[in-house]
Amino acid sequence: MSRTTPFTQEQIKILESNPYTHHVTSNNIVYTVAFKEFFFKQMSIPGMTTRKIMLAAGYDPSFFTRASLDALRKRIRKEASSPKGFSDPRGLSSQERIQQFAEKDLSKQRTDKSIQQMQQRIVHLEYQLEFLKKTLQVRSRKD
Repeated sequence: MSRTTPFTQEQIKILESNPYTHHVTSNNIVYTVAFKEFFFKQMSIPGMTTRKIMLAAGYDPSFFTRASLDALRKRIRKEASSPKGFSDPRGLSSQERIQQFAEKDLSKQRTDKSIQQMQQRIVHLEYQLEFLKKTLQVRSRKD
């Protein structure tokens, strides 16, 4: 859900802590399939407005504009009626990215990167050496 008014850092932290949030940035929030299913079920209950559903899901409705809430309701209804149904969000959630980063062996990554940089430097130096050799050959022919 794209926004015209960015979320504050405090709002982002609150939104990230909600289990129904897959990913959130200052301008965008991506919901989990579980949230979409919950939202769709709540829509069938008489008198459940979008604001009430968001509150029941643990979101503060004041974080969202009326237009964004209406767009959310419309998008969930459209996705529910599609042949594929609710689809998983693309990419990794904030928690998954943090976990993946924590599992990385950074010492090895630094070593691999430094080896790659050295290899690139060697290739560059070899090109420079060949250029200098050719330059010397051209100069010696002119003399």
